[in-house]
Amino acid sequence: MNKSFIKSLSLTLALSLLSLILVQQPALADTHMSSLEKTPSGIPFEDLEKTVDEHVMTYIGRTTPGAAVAIVSNGKIVFMKGYGYANLEKKTTVDPENTIFEWGSISKLFTWTSVMQLVEQGKLDLDVSIENYLPTDFYKSLNLNQTVTMRDLMNHSAGFGDYAFNTIVFSPNQVVALEKALLRDHPDQYYEVGTASAYSNFGASLAGYIVENVSGIDFLNYQKKNIFQPLSMDHTYADPMFNLSEIATQHKATGYNLSGSGTFEPGRWSYISHRPAGSINGSVEDLAKFALGLTPASNTQTVLFNRPQTIKTLVSSSYDQDTDMVGTAHGFFEYSGAEETLGHGGNTASFSSQFTFVPNERFGLAVLTNAGHEMNILFGLHEILVGQDKPDAKVPLESLPSSEKVEGIYVPMERQEGNFLDFIKYLGLYSVKASGVNSIDFGLGAYQGTYTQVSPYKYELTESKMPLIKNIYPTLVFRVEQGQVRQIIVGNGMDLSPLPPGRSLPVLIASIGVILTSVIYFFGVLIILCIKFIRGKMSIRHRKATSQSESIPKKASNFGRLHKGLIAIASLSLINNAIPVVKIMSHPFRTFSEMKPFLIFNYILLASAIWVAVASYRQWGKTKISKMLKVNYVTTLVLLFLLFTLLIHWNFFTIH
Repeated sequence: MNKSFIKSLSLTLALSLLSLILVQQPALADTHMSSLEKTPSGIPFEDLEKTVDEHVMTYIGRTTPGAAVAIVSNGKIVFMKGYGYANLEKKTTVDPENTIFEWGSISKLFTWTSVMQLVEQGKLDLDVSIENYLPTDFYKSLNLNQTVTMRDLMNHSAGFGDYAFNTIVFSPNQVVALEKALLRDHPDQYYEVGTASAYSNFGASLAGYIVENVSGIDFLNYQKKNIFQPLSMDHTYADPMFNLSEIATQHKATGYNLSGSGTFEPGRWSYISHRPAGSINGSVEDLAKFALGLTPASNTQTVLFNRPQTIKTLVSSSYDQDTDMVGTAHGFFEYSGAEETLGHGGNTASFSSQFTFVPNERFGLAVLTNAGHEMNILFGLHEILVGQDKPDAKVPLESLPSSEKVEGIYVPMERQEGNFLDFIKYLGLYSVKASGVNSIDFGLGAYQGTYTQVSPYKYELTESKMPLIKNIYPTLVFRVEQGQVRQIIVGNGMDLSPLPPGRSLPVLIASIGVILTSVIYFFGVLIILCIKFIRGKMSIRHRKATSQSESIPKKASNFGRLHKGLIAIASLSLINNAIPVVKIMSHPFRTFSEMKPFLIFNYILLASAIWVAVASYRQWGKTKISKMLKVNYVTTLVLLFLLFTLLIHWNFFTIH
């Protein structure tokens, strides 16, 4: 080779190397992060990895086997890391780019984004009846007693109660079409539309069905075409049949549930017929890409929308009963913070997640874990990186109403209505107790917080160690009418109400009293009868041998058998209704088809009880009965009547 060729080759290599260095520098800047940048809470990016590591590793192996965290800022992913195990048994570590998690209710944000795309195109109006966007027969089948708009659905203020059955199933064979799921699982409207925020999976699912009808595209395909593909979310899947793909087998994390301190039991993957409410599976990198799509530079177009104004509308408040507290921004939940903060959490049977972004800071946080009901990593990182608004608790005490006026027992407004799960919701009630002239203690069981009144009937959280309280209940506003609290405004689907008529504290106490008394009496008598039966069998030979067996009149014997029949029916009724309650409390994700046989059997038991009671009553006047048996018989009838009245009152006879 001649010298000129060598010089030319050397120059080419030098230029190539220089070009490579220049190309790599932005990536290096992302990796090491500029010290000039910081999180909304004030943490410099150069300390970001250390801060996140310290917090997450405190809980890996304690509250979740694994986690994936991604942070975006100014149009770039500035931090992304996996922690712990995606599968404990195989020791598979979490890969932030490839490990697939269940996102749960974060899926709703994609539904609301789809809605706003159609609003931008002029195909949807947020403030007209949804009747305009649904097939006539389908709309009539919903049996709505109030007009509902898309805005109401986005705000969780459409008047719907909760409907927990069929929310999650554990076999793809149990997944049904979206339209069928909506017609099968729709709850009743039990409060006035627009007056409260009560979380509704059904409302989000219905919104997705409207997107499907208006766009003319299957909802899953709509999301894929208009959100996933434009954002290059290549590891995101919304199909509830996701488990059938090869990718799921290779990359989806195993979900777990905490069974003790640092002990996890493998859970099962969740399959969701109400796809728009929570069916998305994906990696934390892809969720971070969604955050990038929601945080464009000022007045610039994003791939999600054609006009910058659409995102401004999306992140603006759409429901806020108190202008000084957080509310809902077109389906995105507003969080308390120094800057406007939006997002949503997600839970499936064995996965938990949190998505947060700060529009003005162009900052976003995505956290995914493979454990059910994990809160410490999710809420902890949110608080550490985003920060929380710290209200000034110094207020003129003499100018505010006494905290004693808001004391009471409260129940979530997203409770079940019209089915037996209504009863279970009332086993866990929120209490408000005055702890000072202008301070209260609020919470549920061990989840407690102390609040200070900062303006009439508005209370700000001042002390709590519980992530649930700190992040979901930062502010409480008591709506008081004629001296009575009518509602606690919390926002984000979490409003509470005083105990409604028929569910007052005396009724609850009486209900528990009837149950306990029935259990003690009926099972006690049943045990005694069994003991007598066994003793009778053991002594039968002796009575026959001595010919001393008592001659019992036939009518008296019939009456005794009928009375025993009532005891057996009552005992069977207690067992029959305890089974579905225990099933739900041990594992909340059940199908209604599992519960229905028990509810139908209640009708058989009631009919049997009526027939036996009438037959025994007819024997009453014709039979010589001991005083003790009369007392037992009357007690049995009264308790049986109270038991069935209670079951009817608490919807244990409702089979739809």
